[in-house]
Amino acid sequence: MNTSRLIEFSEEELAELDEVARAAERITPALGAMEVENVRNQAQAGAIAERVARRQPASVRSQEMVYRSVAAELAGVTFTTDRSMQAQITQAVEWVECYPATLAAWEAGRITRGHATAVLRCGTVLPRDARAEFDAAAAELCVGQSVGRVKDRLDHLAQELHPRTLAERHAKAREERRVSVTPLRDGMSELVATLPTLLAEGISDRLNEQASSIIDARNAPGDDGADADAGDAEPDCRTRDQIRADVFCDMLLTASPLVDPTIDGDGNGTLGMIRAKVQVVVPALTLVGKDDDPANDTTTADLVGSAPIDPATARALAGAVASWERLVVHPVSGQVLCTDSYRRTASMARFLKARDRHCRFPGCRRPAIRCELDHTFDFALGGPTDIRNLCHLCQRHHSMKQFTSWGVRQLGGGVLKWTSPTGRVYIDHPPAPLVRFMPSEGGAPPPDEGGGAPPPDPAPF
Repeated sequence: MNTSRLIEFSEEELAELDEVARAAERITPALGAMEVENVRNQAQAGAIAERVARRQPASVRSQEMVYRSVAAELAGVTFTTDRSMQAQITQAVEWVECYPATLAAWEAGRITRGHATAVLRCGTVLPRDARAEFDAAAAELCVGQSVGRVKDRLDHLAQELHPRTLAERHAKAREERRVSVTPLRDGMSELVATLPTLLAEGISDRLNEQASSIIDARNAPGDDGADADAGDAEPDCRTRDQIRADVFCDMLLTASPLVDPTIDGDGNGTLGMIRAKVQVVVPALTLVGKDDDPANDTTTADLVGSAPIDPATARALAGAVASWERLVVHPVSGQVLCTDSYRRTASMARFLKARDRHCRFPGCRRPAIRCELDHTFDFALGGPTDIRNLCHLCQRHHSMKQFTSWGVRQLGGGVLKWTSPTGRVYIDHPPAPLVRFMPSEGGAPPPDEGGGAPPPDPAPF
């Protein structure tokens, strides 16, 4: 690292920044306590509305008017709308009734409103009688984690505690796939496709890759962004979102992206060859089909950075697709067993992608397939190209590590120790595999595992 290029803080500025950080540490618990007090107050308003509604005639309209009236009362003193307040009251009632552990952690300043909202959202898939167990575990999962980091763990926890398997629910949900159009103003409409998560993420990823290729082509040295034969045509100044929308329309209407800057008279250009790349974590027993019995199917595969997918989809991917990253984990401990490997450098990259799964700056959730592999100790200064000196950082945090006083070193096992300019230390652990099997009671240990003992770390090359 070229230290002469670091952004430096003066001692006075570091002291001032440290004071601001200390204030944030003091304010956060107080703010949480006030927010929870407000939630309990709103829940009390909901209880009043429910009590009054019970005395009304058995009319949906009459009972609804009670809730609207109570919401309008609170809206008037909080300078908000009654619609918004009614939604807040409904949310507050559910927090108080179903998630007391989450509220307690929030009130103590151990988690934030964002965490509590994520717990509420993830818990909606569970029957009410299964939410108490989820609440207790979810509150502890959130402590010390950013909201983005903990969301997928909460999703998986809810899946594990659901009385019906994900495979059963996914089969039912697939029947509701559809495409709808909602008219907007100014001659615009919104096209919405409800699809299996794997397909939706793949489509989005492919659009991102195609948009990047177009932007790279127009920004190439010597390229003014316009076709040489286009005369006085305006240069391409579209945003990434606009390009994604244009490619999306061209692909659906013509089956080939006409906006491809590499297209020629002999046929489609290279843009049409771009395919989505999806990283999937597949437990070993899911891969070999040992979880086909719905009664025993309590595990899922993981679509990294998004959501669980059902075992049948994971196995279909394993047998038919070669462009996604396959990770086989120990069915008991979750220890990595192996990854796809071809050459030495490819094996290292695949191992690190499987280990990190996302940017390793505290709180960042950008998927590893969108990050850069960084030498923790600069290669130019003698840092080795070794998995113990490599980790994934997104462009934003890679640059911050290089040009600011934020420091990082590896403690072994993929654990990173980050130090802020004010001297605060943040420990970032590699994400644990979200999917693992537990042996059945009285069952034999998994094959070839020596009674369940975890295997040694896989060799990087």
